[in-house]
Amino acid sequence: MRLALVAALLPATVLAAPCGDALVRWSSAIVKSIEWFEGSTPIKPDQLVVPSYGGSDEKKTIWDVLNDRDEFSELVKIIKRDEKYVKRLDDKELGLTFFAPNNEALDKVRHGHESHYGAILNKPDNDDKKEEWIKHYIHDSLQYATLPQAIEYQQFGRNSTYATELHAEDGSFGGNRRRIKVESSTLPPWKVTLNNYAVITQSDIRAVNGIIHKLDWPLFLPQDITDTLFIRPNEFSTTLAALEKIALQDRYQFNSNFGKEWNKKHQNDRHGKGFPATTFFAPTNAAWSQLPQDLQMFLFSPFGETALRKLLAFHTIPDRLVFSEWYGRVHGDDDDESDFVVKYDDNLGFEWDYQFRSLTGQKLPVHVKKVENKLPGSKQYNVEVQAHGLYVKNWDNAAQNGAIHVLDDVLSPRNKEGVDKTQNQNDWNEWKDWLFEWSKKTSDDS
Repeated sequence: MRLALVAALLPATVLAAPCGDALVRWSSAIVKSIEWFEGSTPIKPDQLVVPSYGGSDEKKTIWDVLNDRDEFSELVKIIKRDEKYVKRLDDKELGLTFFAPNNEALDKVRHGHESHYGAILNKPDNDDKKEEWIKHYIHDSLQYATLPQAIEYQQFGRNSTYATELHAEDGSFGGNRRRIKVESSTLPPWKVTLNNYAVITQSDIRAVNGIIHKLDWPLFLPQDITDTLFIRPNEFSTTLAALEKIALQDRYQFNSNFGKEWNKKHQNDRHGKGFPATTFFAPTNAAWSQLPQDLQMFLFSPFGETALRKLLAFHTIPDRLVFSEWYGRVHGDDDDESDFVVKYDDNLGFEWDYQFRSLTGQKLPVHVKKVENKLPGSKQYNVEVQAHGLYVKNWDNAAQNGAIHVLDDVLSPRNKEGVDKTQNQNDWNEWKDWLFEWSKKTSDDS
C-alpha cells in the first residue's frame, strides 16, 4: 500500500470543533462548498463525563507542556524535526487544539515497524531524498493534527467531522481542509472516538495557546478510498473483490504527494494522479450476503460484470464531497445545485434532502437529519443519514479523496425515488425481473 513507509507510524493528530453562529457558506470558486459551524451555548461540564481532566498551566505553551511531560517524549522527538511547527506550537498568540498520543500509544505502532519508525525518530541517515520526504510527511501530519480553535472535550458532541489546518494541496479533496471524524457517545461508558479507533483518554490539558487532548492511539493522514477500504477487510473484502473484478478500483484511488513545494521539486516521481473527489456509499460484507444466492453467483460470474459495474457506479457520486454537515462540489457536470436547501430548527439542528447524480447518471437521493439529543442532561446531537431511502450505518468517514458512508444493504436502483429496507430486499428477490434490462440502459434517467 502506498505510504507504507511512514503512514502506519507517524503519531499526532488534532481535532477541534468549529465555533460561531450556525451558517451556510457558499464559495464561488471551482470548489463550491457548504459548511455548518456549530457554536452558541457551551455544553455544561456536568452534561458529559470527561475521562480524566488534564490540568491547567495557562502560562506555558502547548510546546512547553509537551516537553514538560515525559509521557510525550517520543512525540516531542518527531515534532523537533519540523522547526516551523515547533514555533507554531510555541506561539502564545494562537488558540489551538492538539491531539497528542503518548509514548504508550506510539509503542502500538512501533511494534513490528521498528525500522520504519526509527527512520522518523532517529537521526537522519545519508539518504537526503528520503529525509526530505519524511520531513514533508511530518509537516503535513502536524497540520492535520491542528485546528486554529481551542476546543474543550464537552463540545465534541456537536459535529460529525471537523476541518483541520491541513489543506489538500495535492489536487485531491477539492483543495479543501482535510477532515477528521468524531463520535461522541450518548450513553455510558462516555467516550469520544476519532476516525473510528482513537479514544481520548485525558482531556483539556490547557496551555496559554490552546488545549491538548491525549489519545490512546495515534491518528494518521487519510488514505484514498480504495486503501481505506483495504485496511478493513472484515467489512469490505467483498466490495473490494467486486471493484477488482470489474477493474473499477482505480475510480476510488488517488496517489498522494506533499503539497505545492514538494510537487515543484519532485514532479517526476510523486504525482497527484487519480480521481480527486468521490463520495462512495460502500456496502459491507453483510450487505452482499443478504442478496439472494443466485444473484451473488451471477454478479461475480463473467456474465454479471456489466451489472456489477453499473451497480457499484450507482453507489458512487463523482466530483462531490458529501458529508452530513459539509458539502464540497468540485468542477464536473453542469448541475448548478441551486435547489440545495438546508432547513434549520431552533436548536442548531438541520435537515436536507437532495438527489445527487450518481456515476451511472441516475439520481441518488440522500437525506440527512440532525436533531438535538432529547436524553436528560444531554446537549449532543443525533444524526441520521439515508441513501436511496436506506439508513447509513457509519457515515462521514473522511478519505484522502472523498467521503465513505457505510451501508449494510446493497442499494436497489429499481425505484428512482428510493425505498425502505423491506422494499429494497423485495427488489433483490425479484432481480430477474428488472436487473438485466436496467444494466443495459445508458440514459441519464435509467
